[in-house]
Amino acid sequence: MLPDHCFLTLFCRHFIVIGRMWAQLKSQKHTVTGKRGFTIVELLIVIVVIGILAAITIVAFNGVQNKAKASAAQSAVTQANKKVLAYAAQNADMYPPNLAAADVTNTEGLQYNYNNGVSPRTYGITATNGNFSYYVSNATTQPTSGGYAGHGANGATAITNLATNPSFESTNVGVNAYNATNTWATTGGFAGARYVRATRSNTTGSSGLWMNVATIEPGKDYTLSIALRGNVNTLRDINIEWINPAGTTMVSRSMLSTVAPTTAWAVYSGTAMAPAGSAILRLAVYTQSSSTGALTDYADFDAIMVTEGSGQYSYADGNALNWVWNGTQNSSTSTGSPL
Repeated sequence: MLPDHCFLTLFCRHFIVIGRMWAQLKSQKHTVTGKRGFTIVELLIVIVVIGILAAITIVAFNGVQNKAKASAAQSAVTQANKKVLAYAAQNADMYPPNLAAADVTNTEGLQYNYNNGVSPRTYGITATNGNFSYYVSNATTQPTSGGYAGHGANGATAITNLATNPSFESTNVGVNAYNATNTWATTGGFAGARYVRATRSNTTGSSGLWMNVATIEPGKDYTLSIALRGNVNTLRDINIEWINPAGTTMVSRSMLSTVAPTTAWAVYSGTAMAPAGSAILRLAVYTQSSSTGALTDYADFDAIMVTEGSGQYSYADGNALNWVWNGTQNSSTSTGSPL
């Protein structure tokens, strides 16, 4: 006998119900008129009933599918976890460098991170099937809905913010002024507490700042976003500049031109392809080039995000929920699910 939740069982039951209704209507018609056949109204009623039963069956079938996917993800993460723990038990409590080392032969849909350089040592495994993800870790021993920090989850692929000093939380080193004086503010940032302010130091020409923000690969698209505010009349240019390994600017591309900033934070973004021979993405932001600039003009900079591809994402770094730093906190790339 087929189980009650089986799709075929549900369909057969609905088909039997329709058959009985059809027979009943036909019998009633014979009794009243002594003739065969149905009226259009009767046929429409049967069609409507079929549609309703079909919708119920589809909903039930989808529910069964979702339960199966969730169950498969829980099973996969449980099995992988057993092998990771078995590896650690045989290797002085050191977690494996990858799942293959722990003899996990089927890694489809699995993500794994570890850190044997901290105390206590940490690891995390996420299993995804369709839009369902479950994870376990050194701190969470039972399959838990969602993804481990730094992993993609529930159908969303993890992304990496390639900016290595994304919100100036640890330092403003590497930020270069252009006809301006840079200061490192400690409160009121767009992301976190800190940000960099460039205050005009020369009333002739443009002012602003530039910095190398990410290491990149030539031939790939990159999307850069930055949060800005200020009291200047116009931001003349926000440039993406491609730098070769020797530090020479190869291409300077205006990401945005003639932008009117406000004293409230606003996010600006753009996408460009890294040319052959490039190795570094540099950000350069300039205010107006006219002589109307005053020494009281300033522009604030924060929340730099560089991601591979043309996707537009909300700002995130290793301090965000379920994100991790891939090196030193606030001074390295970071990875997690899109926010």
